[in-house]
Amino acid sequence: MDFKWISFFLFGVAGLIHIGFFVFESIYLQRISGQTFLGLDDKTYKQVKIWAFNQGFYNLAIGLGTFSGLYYVRSLEIKVAGVLISFCGLTMIMAGLVLFFSVPKMRKMALAQLLPPLLGFVFLFFHIAKYV
Repeated sequence: MDFKWISFFLFGVAGLIHIGFFVFESIYLQRISGQTFLGLDDKTYKQVKIWAFNQGFYNLAIGLGTFSGLYYVRSLEIKVAGVLISFCGLTMIMAGLVLFFSVPKMRKMALAQLLPPLLGFVFLFFHIAKYV
């Protein structure tokens, strides 16, 4: 089994999830349907809307950084790929853990955020271990 491609796939999924978070936070939640979706009053929604817009761009940067790292994997620039994917993947895992422990009712969302990169690192470890 080629663990490298499983890891590549999982990091790709993680990147897509974070680009999806960008679309949700910075586009969808900026519309009145976002207020309806969240079930917030006008004052709270205006505060959340600003936070969500900003947070969405963090997620976009992390998702695009992950895809940049995957590009460098394909280009065999392994050191650059390792730095980009490690930074973005660890950021995703850290943010997922913060969400998991700070907002118990959002644990499923936290797992969706942290499991793909965590499993990506696990399979990457197995890939690297066969060369050591």
